[in-house]
Amino acid sequence: MEPDWSNLPKDILEAISKKIISVEDYLRFRAVCIPWRSAVSPAPRHLPPQFPLLMLPYDPHLNEGNDTSIRFFYDISNSQIRPIYLPETCGKQCCGSSQGWLALENGPEISLLNPITRVQMQLPSLKVFPTVWSASSAESGDIQSRLDIWPSRYGYNGGTDPIIQRIILTSSPTLDPDCVVMVLFKSNWGLAFCRIGDESWTLFEAPAENGTGFRLINATYNNGLFYCFSFDEVKVYDLKGPMCEVLKIIIPLEQADYHLIEGEVEELMLVAQHRAAHGLSRRDEFSIYKIGMDEDRFDWIETRGIGERMCFICEGIEQCFTFPVDNLKMLPVVGGNLLCYCHPLIVEKNREDFWGWHPEDKFGYDIKMVKLPIERVPYFSNYWKENVIELVKDFGSYPTAYTRALWITPSFY
Repeated sequence: MEPDWSNLPKDILEAISKKIISVEDYLRFRAVCIPWRSAVSPAPRHLPPQFPLLMLPYDPHLNEGNDTSIRFFYDISNSQIRPIYLPETCGKQCCGSSQGWLALENGPEISLLNPITRVQMQLPSLKVFPTVWSASSAESGDIQSRLDIWPSRYGYNGGTDPIIQRIILTSSPTLDPDCVVMVLFKSNWGLAFCRIGDESWTLFEAPAENGTGFRLINATYNNGLFYCFSFDEVKVYDLKGPMCEVLKIIIPLEQADYHLIEGEVEELMLVAQHRAAHGLSRRDEFSIYKIGMDEDRFDWIETRGIGERMCFICEGIEQCFTFPVDNLKMLPVVGGNLLCYCHPLIVEKNREDFWGWHPEDKFGYDIKMVKLPIERVPYFSNYWKENVIELVKDFGSYPTAYTRALWITPSFY
């Protein structure tokens, strides 16, 4: 007689489940049968940080259906693509991710979605006029005078370009009732935040007026503080204060794209992706900077890397975060101080007379891993072959109306 595996004692099933270390294996374990599913927690807390997956582009304009509700995630640790049923994303733009949650836009409506548990949380609508946070009444009045640039004044035309440039959660919204959601808007619409349950956004960095004033480049959250920076300043916000400290710091390079690292790193760190004189990205050249003191003043100081961690960057959608090195043993490169970046590129040019991206073009992605630090050597040197590894060269092609790829760290919370 064959053993009846479905009737294993609950304590044995619980003991087995606690040996599982991946979200995917845990979901498969619970899917074996109904008794196994009911015997163990639907949201375990023993799992280590999960390796980031790359969510591939999809058509946000298709209605919900069996074939249109599947989203695909690429795992660079084993070169596999995982399908996940997510009808909640149909008709919505995916504009970012943080703490294992996807940020979705449907016109002025913004929500969060956990792709593992499919739990959703609604954020304030952009139709609602924002409140203003400020460390001083003078600054508050200045922001109030320029609120006519708030996105709700512009309407929504169903375009493919999301309103949000970057979204960051300070913690898991299911574990922390004080979780703060920060968004950096595109088109110089400023920086805002909310808490789960708020009825409106709170604006705490106004757009520059008539091309003057603070020109916001990027923003991030680190160790309890919000940071936003321009070409010559870094503003530090403490919501518990309220406090706003302004540091006069000139950006280290003029020809570069800048990424502020999100997460619990010891110091605020900046990744600079170099650009050539003609403005095109030199995709494999990066420099890492941290804020420090230089001759009694704050400055961006170049450092040799990020320590025993790996940095993930996704161009085209503002993402830059680190991952602990303990979970990197399955990769082609062992050890820390690594940078993995996903780069969009045009793979099918349908309008040669049009410079840049045209709606009729198709785009794709490649993924490379870089060993830090990057030395300044010619491109024909063997150095680049040894220190830049191409993980994925081609994912296929996607119409420009599709969403952009993004990294997400799977989590039950």
